[in-house]
Amino acid sequence: MKNDKLKQFVSLRTQLMKDKAELEARLAEINKALGAVSALSTPAAPEKVAVRRGRPPGKAAAGAASATVDKTIVRRRGVRLKNAMSLKEAVLTVTKAKPMSRPDILKDVLALGYKFKTKDPLNSLGTLLYSDKAFKNNGGIFGPA
Repeated sequence: MKNDKLKQFVSLRTQLMKDKAELEARLAEINKALGAVSALSTPAAPEKVAVRRGRPPGKAAAGAASATVDKTIVRRRGVRLKNAMSLKEAVLTVTKAKPMSRPDILKDVLALGYKFKTKDPLNSLGTLLYSDKAFKNNGGIFGPA
């Protein structure tokens, strides 16, 4: 009985393969008559769909205003300023003599010739002072650690 089912499967598969070949040949003739290249003659690899993470383009964030952005407000990145020393080095130089407050440090760093590109240099200075372990905070007065 098992052998019977196997023979039946093989014969059906063979017949289906023969039918498929005939259909492909017929389809190739139709495509040739229409002037199209047969898609079945050369099997193409399945196209890969790029999976993008995040919000789809053109969708506003939840809770964000859907107003258009005024192009005159958008700032462009420019040339990076070249300073003789880094901000950290400049602050260490200024605070070496005595601990100072943020506005005093900013004033002395600017006097050294350090140039900020940001509109709020005190914010950049605060980020450095509060996050870098090279500086010690003693009630808003910063000095080298």
